[in-house]
Amino acid sequence: MATRRSTSDVQAVSLANISRTRRAQLVAEFEGELGIDHKERARRAYEEKRWRIIKTIIVWTIALMFFAIACNKLWIMGQDVDKPFSDLNPAKSLFGE
Repeated sequence: MATRRSTSDVQAVSLANISRTRRAQLVAEFEGELGIDHKERARRAYEEKRWRIIKTIIVWTIALMFFAIACNKLWIMGQDVDKPFSDLNPAKSLFGE
């Protein structure tokens, strides 16, 4: 005895069998009817990605600047002592006395 498929199963099978191109066309038509602009959405996604990259570059630049300043300050502190690590006082060297 054959089992009968429900209509939702038939629709799911038919949707699974259409090509990606046709599915994309159907989605584009549907979104076009809703007023969704593909070019605007793509532009917004590009701008979002671009801004994320810019923020990353800014943060890394600031971090590298702080690292360079800290290394330079430590090097200067090391040059000021007679014997290495003998009278190294970071508080005195950083803030003066």
